[in-house]
Amino acid sequence: MWRALIGVLWGALLVVIGVALAANYREIATRHIGLAERVVRPFSPARRTSWTAERLARRRNRFVVLDRLSGVVITLLGTLALVNGGRLLLDGLS
Repeated sequence: MWRALIGVLWGALLVVIGVALAANYREIATRHIGLAERVVRPFSPARRTSWTAERLARRRNRFVVLDRLSGVVITLLGTLALVNGGRLLLDGLS
């Protein structure tokens, strides 16, 4: 019974996070990439000082798209967990 409840709650959490990333709700994907740039950039071995602001903006936009696509995958995995938890919950009630 507990596994079913955890599956449903975990699935719902993954769906909410995935939809927020995929839809860029309140620019969460953009802020996530900005935070990642601030953390990773000082340690990056491939850091280029000659990159223009336009090239950096294009790179940032590509990562935002990748983050939004990962949001779609997270939503699909959350849906799978939600369905599986619901199935376990219904099997436990019968």
